[in-house]
Amino acid sequence: MPKEDGKFIPVQKIIGLQAIDIKGSVIGTVKDISIDFEAKNISFRISAKNNAELDFSWDDVQSVEDVILLKKEVNLPSRTEHASETSNPPDLHASIICPSCGASMAAQAKFCAKCGTSLK
Repeated sequence: MPKEDGKFIPVQKIIGLQAIDIKGSVIGTVKDISIDFEAKNISFRISAKNNAELDFSWDDVQSVEDVILLKKEVNLPSRTEHASETSNPPDLHASIICPSCGASMAAQAKFCAKCGTSLK
């Protein structure tokens, strides 16, 4: 039975949504969602316009409707800059790949969210 005080959104409706920063700039699209059950936190993996992958915590999100609206401004390096000349943006977090199914997880993940394989 659904809660009356909450709004539930299926993961399938979030994947592919555009992510927009507080200034109204399109950052990219939602590629994946990660859940940290111990910390009770959700993280959104965004494929940015400059081909970078950025992770944003639920605390960084202001609203989820037709788009993901972030609470902060995000400055992406321009597409003309070479990868060797740019440093990683502060929102880029390390990730690991599941050896069993190839899914991408946050570096602190102990188990694969897709297939359950131990990652440690």
